[in-house]
Amino acid sequence: MLCAGAYWCYSRGYQKADTSWKFQWAQRDLTDATAALQHEVTERAKEQRRQHAADEERKRADEELAKIQADADAAERARGGLQQQLAAVQRQLAGSETGRLSALAAASQAKAETGILLAQLLGEADDLAGKFAKEADERYVAGSTCERTWDKVTGQN
Repeated sequence: MLCAGAYWCYSRGYQKADTSWKFQWAQRDLTDATAALQHEVTERAKEQRRQHAADEERKRADEELAKIQADADAAERARGGLQQQLAAVQRQLAGSETGRLSALAAASQAKAETGILLAQLLGEADDLAGKFAKEADERYVAGSTCERTWDKVTGQN
């Protein structure tokens, strides 16, 4: 009987300790889950803030690129007018010296051909300058947008 009483006390104490530990583990699991949830909510808020900042910068970059495209279109129209003027100068130089004497005609023809060549070179240089300017503007917008986005996302405003 004494052994049975001792065994009963032992098993009762064991159950009580086991229940106590189970309760403590459940509390710890609840605390861990709560902390994990809070951490997830915090990280999602950071992610949403960063995404919002990136979206704002993307919108700003799109507006800047639209402005650059409008400027490029205006420059292209101006270049078209310049090309027309250069073509008129080329036609004028090509047709101006056809009826002169041979020595004068040869010298004038060389001058006319030089003028035509220079007009063509000016036209090509203007075309390339427009392309280079547009590319440079687009790269500038991309770089500055990337930099601003990084600053906003990392909080280095």
